[in-house]
Amino acid sequence: MTSWQRRRIPLAALLVAALVGCDSTTTVPGAPTAESPTLDTRSASGPFTGFSAPVFDISTTPDGSLLAVSGTSVYEINGTGMTEVAEVPTTPGSGLNGVAARGRRDILVTSGGQDLALGAGVWRVSAGRTDLLGDVEAFETANDPDAFAGPQWKNQACEGDPRNGDFTAGPQSNPYHLTTERGGALVADAAGNSLLRVGADGSIELVAVLTPPTGDGTDWQVFFVIEGEDGEPDIPCYVQPVPTSVAVGPGGEYYVGELTGLTLPQFGGAPAPAWSRVWRIDAGASGVTCPSEACEVAFDGFTSIVDVEVGPDGNVYVLELDEAGWFPATALGAATNGTLNRCDPSSGICDVVTSELFLPNAVAFDKWDGLWVLNSSLFNTEIVKVGEVS
Repeated sequence: MTSWQRRRIPLAALLVAALVGCDSTTTVPGAPTAESPTLDTRSASGPFTGFSAPVFDISTTPDGSLLAVSGTSVYEINGTGMTEVAEVPTTPGSGLNGVAARGRRDILVTSGGQDLALGAGVWRVSAGRTDLLGDVEAFETANDPDAFAGPQWKNQACEGDPRNGDFTAGPQSNPYHLTTERGGALVADAAGNSLLRVGADGSIELVAVLTPPTGDGTDWQVFFVIEGEDGEPDIPCYVQPVPTSVAVGPGGEYYVGELTGLTLPQFGGAPAPAWSRVWRIDAGASGVTCPSEACEVAFDGFTSIVDVEVGPDGNVYVLELDEAGWFPATALGAATNGTLNRCDPSSGICDVVTSELFLPNAVAFDKWDGLWVLNSSLFNTEIVKVGEVS
């Protein structure tokens, strides 16, 4: 495990020299034409607003436009404003969680799973078509990696406890953020506690299974215990890692960030312990367990990681929803501040770029190395440029 520390640096070091107030406007839905101008983000900084539903991810296209997913819609922000590119025919109730561009008109998105992984998938939006590329629901139903692969730490019965929401016993799946790879994608499955690889042919492969946080000790942290009946042993239900995000490093390695599941103090309203980690997984890995020889902690000490991106400077940018943890910030309405960190893989040191965010959910870099953040993601959403990196 890499030891590291976080230090604060002036936000001005990354702020754009001249910010332009450039609010977006919603245009008539429809795919942009070939003549649609791109967004020259060298002179624009947002905020871009006007979304009618929570927004969980943003991405940038090779030509400089911005993409966002809201509800079941994919939006492009370019020189003409904000345009709906596609409506994804997900299972009713399954909204879009993640977006990654392979090209301006070749986009991959994830749909979140409901109870028993219903509707979990990876979709391709391309050339006016929207198709299910990877059936994550089927994969999770057949394999349930965090319950049956690796150390088999999760008992499916733990999913059906009322403290975990209105879910039955597993399997569960919630594909969240993703990144492109080899014509397909790497997908962080938040409810499946795993990293998946979806091939260009729609095949799905298990890359890694994450294990529960250990805090300052060596044992997995327990959330609650289901008492055994009729002489059966008790079932420990562990704090879940909840992978939310994945990025590919300069050497092809994978960085995976965790939100981290509930703890009993957090469930009661206390701030979350700093157990969220960023894992570094070997390039091309398949079927590994974290931790292992092929998977180690790159950075730790966070509370609620919702996104990771590798910047043009080679650093890993780690976005936290809220320093108090996701449950107090959302379910209890006790949000304090979201934080964007810049972490150096060689030294293990993480700098706080800004801690003045409110419920952020994603970070992205444009073709001119501009740094964009999806802020206030649950309501009054804005996409704003916070700096430039070189």
